[in-house]
Amino acid sequence: MDTKKKILDCAFNILCKKGYDHTSVREIAGKADVNVAMINYYFGGKEKLFDAVLQNRLSGLHGIFTEMVKDQSHTAIEKIESVIDLVIDRKFSNREFHYLLHSELALKRRPELKEKISEYIMLNISPVKKIIKEGISSGEFRKVDIELTVTTIIGTIHYLLVSDTICQKILGKPSSFAPFRNKELKERVNTHLKALVRSHLLKQNVK
Repeated sequence: MDTKKKILDCAFNILCKKGYDHTSVREIAGKADVNVAMINYYFGGKEKLFDAVLQNRLSGLHGIFTEMVKDQSHTAIEKIESVIDLVIDRKFSNREFHYLLHSELALKRRPELKEKISEYIMLNISPVKKIIKEGISSGEFRKVDIELTVTTIIGTIHYLLVSDTICQKILGKPSSFAPFRNKELKERVNTHLKALVRSHLLKQNVK
């Protein structure tokens, strides 16, 4: 593993566990077995390192979604269902990372960082909106509110996983229930969202 990737991976793991405020460049350097000067050389400080972690973790999804838009071999609803699969998989497997992102978005201390996170999130949402728009244009989808449709998909997943306590209470589960580790819940959310978008998006004569 090259040094830069090792630093990014260590930074990702520590940031997810401790959050931005409680993570130090020195701790990341120790975990990556490099000196602080090396991190400053590659990234120029903690905030730019966090930006690099965001780009490293979120840009891949944008590439996949962009390729979906170009793909002519699948229907629009098949593409949206693939989006649901990918988003659910990412959210359930990296719950701490997504909690970190939304915690930073809720704060007002670092506006530049907040703007960066928003840009990366919107970068992934943009091609999903395009898939829905093209589905409407082709006649496969009904005319719907595109922005709120995307918000419904992303928001449903996020709201369940952002707080264990809220999820436990909504689902009537005990305090020992760990939502993001539960395979049955993952499948339940997946099935529900796919049924929801089919009902919401497809015209009645489209199966």
